[in-house]
Amino acid sequence: MLNSQQLIGLMTIGLFLIGTQPTIAQSNANIPTPTNRLKSQQIIFKPPSNQGKPKFTSSAGSRSNSQCPQDATSTTTSSNQTPVMSVVPTDSNYGLTIAEHPTFLVYLPQTSANQVVLSLITEDNQLYSQSFIPVKGEPGIISIKSADSSPPLQVGKNYQWALALICGEKPSPNDPVITSWVRRVALPQPQSQQRTTFEQIDAYSEQGIWYDAVIALAQIKNTQPDNQAIADTWTDFLKSVGLEAIATQPLRL
Repeated sequence: MLNSQQLIGLMTIGLFLIGTQPTIAQSNANIPTPTNRLKSQQIIFKPPSNQGKPKFTSSAGSRSNSQCPQDATSTTTSSNQTPVMSVVPTDSNYGLTIAEHPTFLVYLPQTSANQVVLSLITEDNQLYSQSFIPVKGEPGIISIKSADSSPPLQVGKNYQWALALICGEKPSPNDPVITSWVRRVALPQPQSQQRTTFEQIDAYSEQGIWYDAVIALAQIKNTQPDNQAIADTWTDFLKSVGLEAIATQPLRL
């Protein structure tokens, strides 16, 4: 698969083709209706089968290249901070979605970059879409989404998504890059009975539909930041897939 240098090269070609005018991608996922739960509900994510999974799913991101060069020498940035990372199960670096334009969650440490670029790449290493997303540089978990005008993901296809921090005026081989995988699957058959938001998240988790489950739970937490029961559910959910390093980081959706 692509290494970091190859990804930057492919992304740079894409930038040349589409121009350098930023396309601000906003998440349009429906915010679930808030709920007042007195105690936390445990939701355990069950990974999908390996059927259809790409052969190589390890991230091309480098732990030693987790910051913009100017941040690495900054006295205000801790060298021990958690690096930029995708919010995806750590054992597979891969997840399913039912969305045409899925929303991805990414943890960003404090950074001087004010823009990132999201690239979607097919299994045969073809650039599928590319979007610019502004960032504020504050540490926390952000949501990113390709522009609605970009091609929708095709059902049954795997895509590698790459996120690069643009540390200067244009992409550079020294920019931090992380990659993960997504596969779009058909929408499961609707149930005859109505489900609460938590029940729907649990159903997604049972079917291994990661991206839709995690963004729905994140948006519940985002609407009720002071609800400790929801915070506990969120924290336990991330810990169950090896994301304890960022489980208590603030949401900046």
